[in-house]
Amino acid sequence: MEQRKEKKMITKECLEQAISLSGVDRQKDYGDKVDNHANISRLWSAYLDVKIEAHDVAIMMSLLKIARTKLGAVSKDTYIDMAAYSAIAGEIKFKEGGKESEGERRGRETADYIKKINKKKMER
Repeated sequence: MEQRKEKKMITKECLEQAISLSGVDRQKDYGDKVDNHANISRLWSAYLDVKIEAHDVAIMMSLLKIARTKLGAVSKDTYIDMAAYSAIAGEIKFKEGGKESEGERRGRETADYIKKINKKKMER
């Protein structure tokens, strides 16, 4: 029972720190997180010559943190950052009013294409 309580405390601490990271304190240093991710998306779009949305930036930053768990020493900060980026992605998504990003559109189209191919195989 004590071990379970300890795990809940770790989860709570991580989430509290993620809230702190994505909250007002960071805004003083880096500006509004949604505006910041929109700015990053424009820079990445120009560099990659592919349309990147602010939501995609937050998701890709989460993926960067996930990738880091595969190699090298993993710190508590990695998981806190993942939670913060996921929360930011959610905030951006719901502020957009459910607008589909370019990455989501491509993912949906790819999934639809694969379903269509599999359906044709099943009909044979």
